Amino acid sequence: MEVMSFFEDHGDVGAELERIYKFRKEVQHVEREYLEIRILLRDAEAALRADPEDGEKRVRVHHYKTRLEDLERQHPWISSGNAREIGLWAPPAG
Repeated sequence: MEVMSFFEDHGDVGAELERIYKFRKEVQHVEREYLEIRILLRDAEAALRADPEDGEKRVRVHHYKTRLEDLERQHPWISSGNAREIGLWAPPAG
């Protein structure tokens, strides 16, 4: 009986799950790029600490930081610490 009550209270759950699946598929490439850049930045910063005079390493670190900032500005949910699906269920703020 609880399962039926859930479906009655929440409308078309299948449509909501489809919306979430579609959203995840659309943003998956952004998440992958963000993770790859964070890993590259971590490695570049470690290399720069080992050789702080190397200008090429300094430029590489700056490039990765800039790219991360761009992604965070374009997709603020990526670094918010909240599940990105929350925007699909939560009522609008205000």
